[in-house]
Amino acid sequence: MQYALIADLHSSFSDTRAVLQDIRKRAPAATIFSLGDLHECHVGKKRARRYTYESIAHVVTLNSEYLQLLDFETLLGNQEERIFSIVPTGVSGLLDRLRSVPRTKQVGDDVLFLHGDQFEWSYTLIPNTSQFEQRLLFFGHSHQRGLFRDGRRLSTQLDVPISIKQERYAVNVGPVLVEREWLLYDTQEESIVYRQA
Repeated sequence: MQYALIADLHSSFSDTRAVLQDIRKRAPAATIFSLGDLHECHVGKKRARRYTYESIAHVVTLNSEYLQLLDFETLLGNQEERIFSIVPTGVSGLLDRLRSVPRTKQVGDDVLFLHGDQFEWSYTLIPNTSQFEQRLLFFGHSHQRGLFRDGRRLSTQLDVPISIKQERYAVNVGPVLVEREWLLYDTQEESIVYRQA
């Protein structure tokens, strides 16, 4: 099976559309799956703690053209979590449905999809993945694609297949926002390819 993994869309219609078109052209049989941060929360992390809700438009833009693009399975990211902490239940049917979406997805015995806000990160943007037992971790969050093994960043190039057999890897798929990046993960070949629209 092939997954086209995307993350960090942050409500960007043009970037999301370009990436989805690229996926459907280059990997039409792949299952598109989002690792979170579909939506951009307009309220910052510190301000959110004391924010008084007035209007959904002040918190998140739910653009109908953008929402029509979101026809794939997703996980929740930290942006959705912040939106939920501000917007009361019952204000938006779309957000209420999204509240039941999980934070992680187990794929087989040793693969986990998640959003990278569940890691601690070093100042050099190396994730600490020690709390997770799975051999392969796929995530977004830092807006920097990356392949990690044993706490070290490995070299990657676009459009070059990389074997991820046997060893334990943490794989940041890169952001849709601005960079228009996505990752093709082949479960049978146990390989990944970083792509950019």
